[in-house]
Amino acid sequence: MSEPSRTTSLRALAMRLLRRRALTGSVAAVSIKAGGATLSLAIFTIAARTMGAKQFGTLAIWYNALSFMAVAAVFGQETLIVRSWGEYTGSAQYGLARGAYVFGWRTTLISAALWGGAVWTAAMFRGAGVPLSSVAAACAFLVAQTLLHYSSHSCRSIAGFLASESNRELTWRIVLLAAALSAVSTGMTLTEFFGAAAAGATLSIAIQSAIVRQRFPAAALAARAQMLPRAWLERSRAMWLSAMVEAASQYAEVVLLGWITSPMVAGQYFVAARIANVFLMLGTGLHTYSISHAANLFFAGEKEALQRLVRSVMTVAAAIMTPLLCVVALFAPRILLIFGPRYAEGAGTVLILSTACFLVSMTGPSPGLLLITGFEKAYSRILVAALVLRFTLILILAQRFGALGAACGWALANVPVSIGLAFLCRSKCGVDPSVLSILPVAQGRGKAATG
Repeated sequence: MSEPSRTTSLRALAMRLLRRRALTGSVAAVSIKAGGATLSLAIFTIAARTMGAKQFGTLAIWYNALSFMAVAAVFGQETLIVRSWGEYTGSAQYGLARGAYVFGWRTTLISAALWGGAVWTAAMFRGAGVPLSSVAAACAFLVAQTLLHYSSHSCRSIAGFLASESNRELTWRIVLLAAALSAVSTGMTLTEFFGAAAAGATLSIAIQSAIVRQRFPAAALAARAQMLPRAWLERSRAMWLSAMVEAASQYAEVVLLGWITSPMVAGQYFVAARIANVFLMLGTGLHTYSISHAANLFFAGEKEALQRLVRSVMTVAAAIMTPLLCVVALFAPRILLIFGPRYAEGAGTVLILSTACFLVSMTGPSPGLLLITGFEKAYSRILVAALVLRFTLILILAQRFGALGAACGWALANVPVSIGLAFLCRSKCGVDPSVLSILPVAQGRGKAATG
């Protein structure tokens, strides 16, 4: 066999192995995310059925507010370490790789302490409407979730997807579910909920840290840590802004509804959003798997391999989420009855949110690809404009139509922006992240472009 033929055969074999690995990894990602979504639904189902409508609405508002703050407190370090680790290990700059890991932990720890202290201080001086024991548990949850964000992303980059995501999605929720089950007869309090969630997150961090310690590359461990604080803080700022806007997309509506309407309406929307978020959770799991390999492939110039990886992942996404959307469309009222009779009237809200989340997931991992390939500033500007639009729509529609209006505002803003980001990613990164990439016409166009 001639040398060019041998090279072509080896390349074809490498591509087949990559596709097989992508499909296997995608199935694992979906399994983990599905497990996390199931646990989350079980936890909030128990809470909704054992708490009064107002108390559950208060829990929903606090949970969303604290989850948003945790994303803000990590200050973009969770995205920065993914980019930095892939960039520096790919170019054998192990001192910078180790330095980026240490820098991320230091920044996250300091920021988490400041945010936790700020919540406690605000509650002490302005009042929180809940017992101080609940505030203390909420602060512990905020700190633990902030650290878990960075721990999970750094663990994924260093030790692999399974080690990271199994603990990020399952471990802490299992602890919280056990606490919820133990409180079924008496009803779970805010203190018990956030205390158990903080304990579970701490356990997840401990397990991830132990795995990272075992799998930390010898070359990086032997190298002297090098720091580029100014450059990393500059990158972090743009990534932080993007993460804030994304977090607002996920958490802010419930808080906003609680402010402009009532905790009961916020609780109704929260239940509908938890069901619809199954699509986003599955999509995030698949996209996270893609992004965990994307930095190395992109900076190595392997755009064709990156496109094949994304295409395989989106094939799995479409195969799983399409029938799931049909199930939600057919059985939304019955699904809502699981949370209690008072939530059954929200079937329209669930259907609108689920369809919108499905369409957003089908646009692929364009946000992650733009963030790790150097286009974080353009991405953040688009998301800020989209956030302003969505909040404006929600303020107008929710005051008149309640939770259903908020769902329409979310859909009208998020779906077009997600489609636009997919086109931007294809233009800037040379990779089509959407479900359209699995079509034969798109595959032929991709081969012609790389040929």
